[in-house]
Order: sequence, then structure tokens, then C-alpha cells
Amino acid sequence: MATFNHVKRCREARSLTRDDLATLANISSEFLQAVEEDGGELSVGVALRLAQALGVTVEELFAVADPLPLPTSPEIKAPLNESSSKIKTARSKESSRTHSNVSLKNAVKKGAEVVAPSSDSSEPATKVQPYVPRLSVADPFVPEGDPFFSLEEEERAQSRVGAPRKSQTVSSYYSKTASVEGLASSPLGLQDPTEDRPIRFFDLFCGVGGFRYAAERVIKRMGRQGICSLSCDVDPFAQKSYAANFGDKPFGDIRLLPSEDIPDFELLFAGFPCQTFSIIGLRKGFADETKGSLFFQIARILHDKRPRAFVLENVRQLTTHDGGRTFEVILRVLQDELGYYVDWRVLNALDCGLPQKRERVVIVGSTAPFDMEWPKKARDGKELKDILEPEEKVPRRFYASPEIVASRKRLHRSKYFPAVWHENKSGIVSSYPYSCALRAGASHNYLLVNGERRFTPLELLRLQGFPDDFKVVTSYSQLRKQMGNAAPVNLVEKALERFLPLVFQTKKEN
Repeated sequence: MATFNHVKRCREARSLTRDDLATLANISSEFLQAVEEDGGELSVGVALRLAQALGVTVEELFAVADPLPLPTSPEIKAPLNESSSKIKTARSKESSRTHSNVSLKNAVKKGAEVVAPSSDSSEPATKVQPYVPRLSVADPFVPEGDPFFSLEEEERAQSRVGAPRKSQTVSSYYSKTASVEGLASSPLGLQDPTEDRPIRFFDLFCGVGGFRYAAERVIKRMGRQGICSLSCDVDPFAQKSYAANFGDKPFGDIRLLPSEDIPDFELLFAGFPCQTFSIIGLRKGFADETKGSLFFQIARILHDKRPRAFVLENVRQLTTHDGGRTFEVILRVLQDELGYYVDWRVLNALDCGLPQKRERVVIVGSTAPFDMEWPKKARDGKELKDILEPEEKVPRRFYASPEIVASRKRLHRSKYFPAVWHENKSGIVSSYPYSCALRAGASHNYLLVNGERRFTPLELLRLQGFPDDFKVVTSYSQLRKQMGNAAPVNLVEKALERFLPLVFQTKKEN
């Protein structure tokens, strides 16, 4: 069946010059000309970038018939994750739990028809093997009989920037990266190969987009353009919310996506699953094959794709799990085995401008040395009253039963108003002028505003720093779960303000 190359038609419909499109797709103008004239051998990666830059799918760009009508809006927002032929094939594997011998290497060349694996096969899908560390997870993190590192290990640790053995929550008051709070300055002499093109990032374990909101804000303030090469989350309800707000549906199980099928990127974000390391989880750590071991999928991607930088986020308990051994394994894999320069801190959303006590460890890494100063406590943060809706606008369905309210008020009298009342597993009730950490699996009455009602959807979004115009497309229960799992946008934003300019060049104002 004949195929048609619509690259030139799509480009002209968007009033893009050949040079403009070549820059967006990170290819040469000469090669683009050859592609438009059907004279260039096209790899899957280039096809994905062209489709993304033009805001269409690969199937529409190299169609067996005329493509769908082109959008009239000049805004380019490509549904990359749905347009990828390779990822679409992997989705078929994931949903049907089958696989095929269809080769993907030449799936998109000269507009060749893309054939997805058949779902008729009874053979189960093959999971991608995670990174296998050279060290044993059971290894002690200090040499036997020696309370400190050996000289060799000490020198190796010092060869990486910042690898504190104990959690640090307070940064130096003397800035090495910025003279004022906010966006750091790019170091003089920074060699950034992405300086003249967009920064491509992979939003892994993306949830409903906490990292993406933070990254887009910071990259914009840097005067740069950011492009999401791929997003990924296994939760179908989170996928639905992410798609509604960003225009592309995340891929599902990362264990079913080979590294060679992941589009190229320079920056990895991963708020990897944390239940096995948290207070309320079973604290199995790496022993949990479904969640704890997903760190080694991150390590697999870092090893195979070798991005310029990464930012990871997890619960504070990750730093103390199994006497610190779990976290030590993570640092040793990132630093000693993968060769990244690494720094980390425990940050609190309450210190980053949100009225929620939510502690998270943030781990940053780069292929080049960097000197990071972590953010200090925000002075202009929002208070609880700033995020609450007027009581007259709160529907009655959010109020707890009279019996629950009476029970709480018999046990506790708050010193604050407004306040969030919290009942722990022991039945002890306390209240604060801020919220305790939102939890995905907590009861609906775990947190009550003034001891009387649950948070509204808008208030849940605001507690995590999400914008008011976030599209809620799931049930209230699912939204509670999504916000309980989300990375606090302001917390991530504060870290990115200090880290990204150290790795990627900030555009200077003319």
C-alpha cells in the first residue's frame, strides 16, 4: 500500500520555515529537505521529533491516505506519547499482555506502514530487565570493622558533589549559585549542548504532572523552551488526568518499555513509587518487587540513555529505611556505578510556600560537577486561609457527619482558626494552622477543616501547588488519591530553580 509524506504540507500549514522545523526537531535543514522530498532514510526517533514539532501523530505524518484535517491554531502541542509508533506498539503489548516478533527497528522509514503486534498471541509480554547493581543490596554500607569509609571509598565519595551520609534539611546561608532567593545563575563557562534548542525531559512516574508544572515554570523563567519527550505512569486514572491537562496520555508500565524505544531526552524526572518506604507503607523497600525495585528501572534508563541530568523525589523515610542502607545503595548506584555527580536534601512543602507539612527527599544529579545551594525557607508562602474556599461555597457533601464532628470536638479544642484537624491511627486528634501530609490511602475523614469538613477538590489542588484551572476529570476519591501521591509543585519548583541553571544555560536578556 502506498504511503504519503506530509511533512512539507504540515510545516507550511503552520507557517514554519524549513530552518524553524529543523531546529525544533533537532535535525539539519539539509536532511529535512531530503525528508520532504522522500529522499532521506528516516529513523523512528526523527519521525517522533518531527511529529511532535508539527503537532500530529506519526501515522498522520506518514499516512497511507490523506491525514486528518490540520488544526488551525498555530500553537504546537504534540500528543507525542500517543503518536510514537514504537510506544504505541509497546502499549499494545502492555494492554494485551502479548508480544510479537514484529521488528521495530525499521518501523518508520520512508513513511512505511506501522504494524502493531497482534493481540492474538497467547505468549505473555516480556518485562524489561532492570539495572542490576554490582553491589549487593544486602552489603553493609560501611566496611566491616571500620566505623567510617575506607580511604578509597572516602576519596570516591569526595569525587562527587554532595553525598551527605545523614539527612540535611538546612542549607548554607551563603549562596554559591545565586545572590538572592529564586532562580540561580548559570555558572560562567557552562558548556551546555542544548543551549540553542529546547530542553527535552522524560516525566517518569508522572502522576498528574507535579514535576511537569514545576519544570515548565522554571524553564520558562530561564528563557528556554522545554519539551516533554515522554511521560509514563501505570495508573489509568492518573493517565486520564494528565492527558486532560497536558494533551498527551502517558505510557503505562515502564517495565514493558525497552530503553531503545524511549525518545531521546536530556533531563529525567522521577517521583518514583514511595509506599514501600513510607510510614504508612509496609516498608519493604527493595524487597517489594512491584514498587521498591522500580528504582532499578530508573537506573536502567540512566545507564542506557545517559541523560545530562536527573531529579528524583521520594518520601523522607527513604533516607532512613533499613538503617540507611537502602538510601546508601541508591547513592552508590547513582554515583559510583552510573558515574553521576549527586546532591540531595530533605525539603518540606511547608517551607516552600505551601500550607502542608510534607517532607520529601529530592535527589539531583548531573554528568558534570555542580555546586548547589538548596532553597531556604520561603518568606512569601501561602497560609491556610489563602487556599480555603469561602464556607458558603462549600457543598454540604463535604461535611462530616454530626456524629464524627461531635466526637472530634469532644477530644480536642483547637488553638487555631482556620485549622486542619488530624486524627492519627491511635485516635489522637490534633490541629495546626496548616495541613498534615495528604495521603493517598487515608480515610475520607483523616483531615478535617476546622474539625468539620473535608477539603474540596480545589483546596486539594491548592495544597499541592497545582493551578486552579487544573481540569478534574475523575471522581473525588481518585482526585484525593492523585493529590496524595503527587509531588508538591512548589517544593519541586524551588529545587529546580537552584539546580537547572547549573546544568542548562539560562538565556541572557538583551
